[in-house]
Amino acid sequence: MNLVIYNINSFGGNYEYVQYLHRQYLLHPEVKSCTLLMPANAIVGGANSKILLSDICTSSNKWVRRFYFLYRSFINPFKLFKFLRNQPKSIVLFNDFDQPTANFWAPFFKLFRSHRFAVILHDPDRDQFFPFKALSRFTMSSIMSFMDVAFYHGVLPDRPYYKGKFCKVKVPHGIYDNREFNQAFLEEILHQANGSAIVGVLGNIREEKNYEVIIESLKHLKHVKLLVAGQASNSGVSVGHYHELAAKFGVSEQIIWVDRYLDQHDFNAAIEACNIVLLYYKPSFTSQSGVLNSIATFHKMLIISNTESSLKDCVSAYNLGAIIPHSDVDQLTKTIVDLLEHNPKNLAQNWENYIREASWEKHVAIAVESYKQILG
Repeated sequence: MNLVIYNINSFGGNYEYVQYLHRQYLLHPEVKSCTLLMPANAIVGGANSKILLSDICTSSNKWVRRFYFLYRSFINPFKLFKFLRNQPKSIVLFNDFDQPTANFWAPFFKLFRSHRFAVILHDPDRDQFFPFKALSRFTMSSIMSFMDVAFYHGVLPDRPYYKGKFCKVKVPHGIYDNREFNQAFLEEILHQANGSAIVGVLGNIREEKNYEVIIESLKHLKHVKLLVAGQASNSGVSVGHYHELAAKFGVSEQIIWVDRYLDQHDFNAAIEACNIVLLYYKPSFTSQSGVLNSIATFHKMLIISNTESSLKDCVSAYNLGAIIPHSDVDQLTKTIVDLLEHNPKNLAQNWENYIREASWEKHVAIAVESYKQILG
């Protein structure tokens, strides 16, 4: 079979994900070809696959950046459409999609009779994409209207746009097994920690990561440093607010701020530096965190919120960390102390069990069987 993977970003979790996935598809004996379409500024891939518009806008004007984002979300789907017109019968896999303009471009893909379409729902709860649920549901209904199969990790929410006749298939996320890290960056973090234990909140800074509760807990953890490493996920996130909160609680000196995008080697260094990684999300987070699959080969201790999410279900099933009530300063404080004093038993073996079950090979094997069904 022939595959075309559509990926609109050149950095971040989905970009890392699609590189692993593409490599695994190329290894499968039933996959004749697999073309990965990416932005023109992507580092990996040949020139013939970089047909999408760059996802970096060099302007510092926020309105120009917003216009460019909207412009890309109009143009890129039609670049894909044009590309597919000259391709043999293929499975077209959307690793990401242009939701803001879906109502304009989705109808065009229904015109294809030879191709079949699939999507990976990295964040399946798409009701929160726009401030208005009705708009989110409207655009998602357009996207799902031409899909033949939808892949998801963990749990697929009960949403009206997932009630169509397309196949719904659960697949493992896949493990990021690159353990190489920036030694200089690791040493910089450890120097700032000055011998203190480190708990980390890693990746893009997002409101749902519960920074308020975590920062407040530092009042009771005088010999612990908090590592916050990553850039704001969007212009609506106020990093300054968290700095002010740290000053209010008198814990500014206990926080190591790395306010920038981390490439994979820097991200790995941040993981390596941590004694405990916090995936202590608010209830609004319902997906499986890609950070989990970067942490896996490092066998780190985790603290997870007891909320309804596929992340919680996964951590619980393999006993990968402590699961505690969300937004509970006292319980978070006590759990950090307990984990630092008493390392969990069998943690490394539990991680290895998870790594074995969450492989890219299993993901692709399941996906290929699904494609065979929809191809007839």
